[in-house]
Amino acid sequence: MKRVVGLLALLLVALLALPASAQETLGAGEGAPIVWPNFGGDPTNFNPLLISDGPSGDIARFIWPNFLKINVETGGYDAGAPDQIVDSWTISDDGTVYTFTLRDDYTWTDGTPITSADFLYAYDALASGALDSPLIGSVSSVASVEAPDAQTVVVTFTAADCSALSTIDDIPPVPAHVFNELFGTDYAAINESEFNTNPTVTAGEFEFSNFRTGEQVTLTPNQEFPDTEFGYVIPQGYIQRQLADQTLVVEEFLAGNLTIIDSVPEDREAELKDLAAAGEVNLIEGPASGWQFISFNVADPLNPQNAEDESGAPIDQGNHPIFGDVRVRQAFALSIDHAALNEGAFNGSGIPVASPILEASWAHNDTLSPWAYDPEAAMALLDEAGFVDDDNDPTTPRVATEDALYAEPGTTLSFALTSFSGNTSVESSAVLMQDQLAATGFDMTLDILEFQTMLEKFDGQNFDAIMLFFGGFDNGNPNEQRDLFTPLGDVVGAGFNPGSYSNPRVTELFEQARVLPGCDQAERKVLYDEIQQILHDELPMYWVNTSIVPTVYRGDLENVNYIPGVTGGLTHNITAWAYLPS
Repeated sequence: MKRVVGLLALLLVALLALPASAQETLGAGEGAPIVWPNFGGDPTNFNPLLISDGPSGDIARFIWPNFLKINVETGGYDAGAPDQIVDSWTISDDGTVYTFTLRDDYTWTDGTPITSADFLYAYDALASGALDSPLIGSVSSVASVEAPDAQTVVVTFTAADCSALSTIDDIPPVPAHVFNELFGTDYAAINESEFNTNPTVTAGEFEFSNFRTGEQVTLTPNQEFPDTEFGYVIPQGYIQRQLADQTLVVEEFLAGNLTIIDSVPEDREAELKDLAAAGEVNLIEGPASGWQFISFNVADPLNPQNAEDESGAPIDQGNHPIFGDVRVRQAFALSIDHAALNEGAFNGSGIPVASPILEASWAHNDTLSPWAYDPEAAMALLDEAGFVDDDNDPTTPRVATEDALYAEPGTTLSFALTSFSGNTSVESSAVLMQDQLAATGFDMTLDILEFQTMLEKFDGQNFDAIMLFFGGFDNGNPNEQRDLFTPLGDVVGAGFNPGSYSNPRVTELFEQARVLPGCDQAERKVLYDEIQQILHDELPMYWVNTSIVPTVYRGDLENVNYIPGVTGGLTHNITAWAYLPS
C-alpha cells in the first residue's frame, strides 16, 4: 500500500515542474490527482451492497460499475447511454418483465468480464435478507431475477412498476466470481468482511488502492474502463482527504492542497466568491438534491425494533414519550424562527422546505408552505398535549401532566438532539434552535458526535431526535422516498427510516403511485401531493433547509462540465478533468 501512495507523491512532484500549457495534450494518467475533501468522519464501507453514508458513497461511485445510470444529458434512463453495463432492454406487454441485454466490453479490474451473474449475485444477497443493507427495501417489489446467459438479465416484478428502472438501478453488480469464493451463499458473512474496506476487485473509472484511517482514501485510474471522454482517464488518481471540519477544508483549498470544494460553508461563501470574481478560482452553483433535516424518533428509543417481523407482521415498537405525539412535533416546528436561523447559521443562503420532494421534481406539491414561526401557537399545542408550564417560569422546561399521551406525569419536556461535528452551519443551527425551543418550553440538549458515531446512533434507532442531511435524490422517481417514510426503511441497523414513522395511508399511496396502470404522471402527482400533505402535517421530520450549493475548484482545472439538477451532474466526466498545478 505504501509503495502506491509513495508513487503518487513522486508523480505529483514531477508534475509540478511541467508548464500549464501541457494541459492541452494530457494523456492517460498525466493529470494531477483530483484531491477531494471529506470532513467529519471516515468512510466506513466500500461494498456497494452495504453503503449507507455519504463519504463511503463518494468513493463507491468511482470504483463500481453502473448496471443502469441516469443519463445526465436527458435526466432519464436511456438504452445505449454511456457509463452503464446495460445496452438495451425490452418490456413485456403486461409491464412486469424487463429483459436486459448487456454490453460485452465491461470487465472487472482482474480482467474477468462483467456478466449477468454479477447482477444475479447482488440480487440474491439482498433478497436473502441477511445483509445489513439499506437496499433491502429496493428488492421488495421484485419477484425474481434470472440470468439465462452471460449477456442477459431478466427481472420480473410482482406488478407493473412505474419506478422499475430506478429499482433496478438500486441493485449494484458485484464480482460474483470473487464473492462466490469468499462467501458462497453465506450472505451474512458479507456484513463483516475485510473486503468491505479493502475491495480487491472493482470496475469503475478508478480502482481502489488503499484506505488510511483518519488520513485519506487513494484511488488509481482504471485505464480499461470503457466509457471515458477521451478514451482514457486523465487524472493519475483520486484522493479523498479526511479533514476535521469545514474551516480546515477551506484553508487547505486556499493553500493549494485540494482540487475542489463541492459544498462551500456558508460563512466562507463571500470570500470564495470574491476570489472567483478575481479569476483566482472557478465557482459554479446549483440546487442541492437534498435537505438538512431533523428526524424525530416516534418509537421507544430504549428498545429499538424493526417495523415488521420476518413474516411482514407489524411489531409493537412502543412510543417515544415526547415525539410520539404529533402535537409536540408540530409545536417544535412552530418554535423555529427560520429567518433568524437562516441569517445566523446559513449566511442568508438557506431555503425553507415544506416537503421532502423538492421543487426540481415534477411531483413537488407547490401548494404547501413551510411551517411558520408562531411561538404562541406552539405553546398552545403543548398545553393541549399535556405539557404545561407548571411554575409560571418560561426559563424552565414544561412538565407532562396526566393528559400527556405517552410521558409519565412529571416528565420534563427534555430531549437530546444528536448531530455531528465538523459542519459549521449544522453546529450553528443546532445552537440557535436550542435557544428558540427554550422560549416555548423545550429543553433540548446537544449530543454532537463524530460523524460515524452519530451514524451508529442513526442506524441503531437509539436517539430522541437526530440532525443530518439526505441528498442525491432522483427527481424523476419520488417513489424512492418510500424507504424514508414507510416500514420498508424501518430496519434497525440498516434502514433510512430510523424514526420508525408509519402511516398506513402514506404506505398505501406510495404503493399506488408505484403500480398505477399506465403510469400517467399527472395521476401519480395527485398521489404524491397527498403524501406530501400528510408528511407536512405529521412531521416525521422537520426539514430545516435546502440551498443553492456553491462549488469552487482550482482555476487551472480544465474540462469540468457541470450539469445542474441531475444526479452525478458534477462528476459525470471526471475522467476528463485535466489539472496541472501552476
